[in-house]
Amino acid sequence: MKRLKKYACAFVLEIQSAMEYRADFVMTLFSGCFTVIIQVFLWTAIYGGSQAAIYGYTYNQMMVYVIMAGIMAQVVSTGFEWEILIDIKEGMLSRFLVQPIGYFPYKVAGLLGRKVIHLAVVIIISVAVLLLIKISLSAEFLPLNIALALVVTPVSLMINCLLFYCFAALNFWMTEAWSVFDGLRVASLIFSGGIFPLDVFGPGAQAVFRLLPFQYIIYFPLNIICGRLRLTEIVFGILAQFFWIAVLYAFSKLLWKMGMKKYIAAGG
Repeated sequence: MKRLKKYACAFVLEIQSAMEYRADFVMTLFSGCFTVIIQVFLWTAIYGGSQAAIYGYTYNQMMVYVIMAGIMAQVVSTGFEWEILIDIKEGMLSRFLVQPIGYFPYKVAGLLGRKVIHLAVVIIISVAVLLLIKISLSAEFLPLNIALALVVTPVSLMINCLLFYCFAALNFWMTEAWSVFDGLRVASLIFSGGIFPLDVFGPGAQAVFRLLPFQYIIYFPLNIICGRLRLTEIVFGILAQFFWIAVLYAFSKLLWKMGMKKYIAAGG
């Protein structure tokens, strides 16, 4: 219990911090609306009033996907890679080496603290959006699919956490990684299906995506909501999510073990 108490403190402190930066959260959500609006107009023009399936999606399914993708991108975003960059560059990582606290659990506890208030707001927004889509487009949503999507979303967040924790280890070998992080963030958003469905890339690219963890961050939960996956495929996807968590955690441990040999604790 004592071991968990210190992470609980980090969790509570980040909740308080998130409450102080409410305007920042609102502006982040508002800025994400522009991408969604562009997507809605783009796909409306592509379908041209037809109900024929394009890339395996009907017009209603595509609208659900692109709108919810904008919301999901906010849900699974991390942001702590910038904090890690500063910790490594300025030597502030040293304090975690001499204190009885794990760096990764501390960062995850802080992230969850920042997310808990945001997630409550996002869930309310998501319900409102789905109801609006249901009324305006006569779309059908199975309660079971929505429940399953809510279950897998926290797992998706953890996969993204571990991915960016691995990316953050690049700071041990690079002096300036700001531009690299920007590129990796955009690439991760595209490969995870946060802009448009991965089906757009074609069968060849999809075969490659199946070997990577990105599709289980946004693409997988949204296809559950759209009703495009059978129960067996959902179960397989959930097992794949936990598989990638185990792989990425082991890989992050290896990267950080190698990186610590390069760490010189300058500054701090």
